This record gives sequence, structure tokens and C-alpha cells, in this order.
Amino acid sequence: MSNTDYTAEPKALPPPRRRLSRSAMAAGACVTLLVAGAALGAGGTRLAQNWQPQSVMLLQPSPIDRLQDATPVAVKGEVAEIFGSKFIVQDGSGRALVDTGPRGERTPAAAKGETLTVQGRFDRGVIHAEIVTHADGRNEAFGPPRGPKGPKGPKGGPKDGPGARADRGPPPPPGGPDGDDDDAPPPPR
Repeated sequence: MSNTDYTAEPKALPPPRRRLSRSAMAAGACVTLLVAGAALGAGGTRLAQNWQPQSVMLLQPSPIDRLQDATPVAVKGEVAEIFGSKFIVQDGSGRALVDTGPRGERTPAAAKGETLTVQGRFDRGVIHAEIVTHADGRNEAFGPPRGPKGPKGPKGGPKDGPGARADRGPPPPPGGPDGDDDDAPPPPR
């Protein structure tokens, strides 16, 4: 043996570990179980709501000139014009723009000159279609994607209902209503 073995300083021992009491460990386990149960319960409820049939209220068609904003409506008329996922339906009292939403872009909802019944929500001059019934009895469902709370905004943002879609119009001009904004960059050339 060498002298260096005996002259080395003793190593410092780590501090003793604190042990949790049994009651603290039991309380922590209970809190963990409650949180996990709540999360699983919420997920299960959300999944069950997706499988529930959606309720549909059947309305009697009314004249287009009597439609009121922010109300569920049904109109029966002839398709006068088609604009992508939107079309104009007319009856003896007037004309109305019908928006079939994103699903209407993939599937044409109607043909020009076709007679049909549109049921949905009337908001600011536009019928947001939920059900389109054709003259041959065929029904097509449109509208927002069905989930527990309807359509979602961007990353947890505000949720938009059927009447609060992108038909809000253009954004206001920079600098206020008169359009004067001294800090705005010049337009591109």
C-alpha cells in the first residue's frame, strides 16, 4: 500500500434523502387519478357526442321577401345563377343568395333551372344552407363540420357559428375610416 491511500481527504457524503410520508404519497396518487379520470371522461364524452345523431328541424318554406336576419329559414324556389359553392334561388317574391360552405365546393349543390328547397340560417342577406332538398326527393346536408361545438377558429381562437363566417366583408382601410395613414408604406410599383 502507498501513503497516498491514507492521506486522501475523506469523500463528502450526499445529504440524506427526505422521504415523503405515506399520507403525502397517497394524496399525490389520488390527485393523479382524479386528473387522469377527468381527462379520460372529457375525451370519452367528446367521442360519444360525435356519434350521436344530429337533430334536424324541418321547416315549412316561406317567401324570400319575408326572411328575417339570424333566424332558421326554409325557402323553395328555382336556381337562377350558380357561383362556385354559392347560388341564387328565386321564388315569386324575390331572390336570395345561398351559401353551401366548403362542402359545396367539392359537390355541386344544384343545377341552373332546378327547383329545390333550401333549409338553413338566414344572416345578413345570405342563406347558409344546412339541407338542400331536390325535386326528386334527394337530400344533401351542408353547413359547418359537425363536432361537439361546431367549427373552430384558428388554434383555440373564437369559434364561428354558421352566421359568422368569412362573409364579414373586407377589412377596414389602414389608418381609420378615411384611409389616411401617414405611417403606411407606399404601394408596390
